[in-house]
Amino acid sequence: MSAPESADHVSVHLTDCGHEDANVVFGALETAFPEGTGPARSETRASLSTADNPVIWCTIVDARTRSDAVSAPAPLTGAVTVDLFGPAHPVRQVQQKLAGVFDVEEHGTVSGEHEVEIRLKLTSLSES
Repeated sequence: MSAPESADHVSVHLTDCGHEDANVVFGALETAFPEGTGPARSETRASLSTADNPVIWCTIVDARTRSDAVSAPAPLTGAVTVDLFGPAHPVRQVQQKLAGVFDVEEHGTVSGEHEVEIRLKLTSLSES
């Protein structure tokens, strides 16, 4: 597990996705947990991933900035694997906010003494 910056910070790692899907997920996190300063997470540019050069998209979410704003369901081009690392309560807050925007499947949890790691699979919300 990677250590978050404080007791309210959650490390978010996205894999198995391209830049566009990473921006969609980061945009949902920006609405749910606004930073207030610096460039928006979804405006941060990096080299594009390829089969020979996979990318892990990472950010830190400060759960203290949790907003009551509700994001509209966000379309993804495919499934995105998300690993959340940090204290249990803030990690669950991030998971809950993601579940309001995407279909979320939990694919495992590892509990430590003071933190938890959860692997999620995000897909676009199903039309009901």
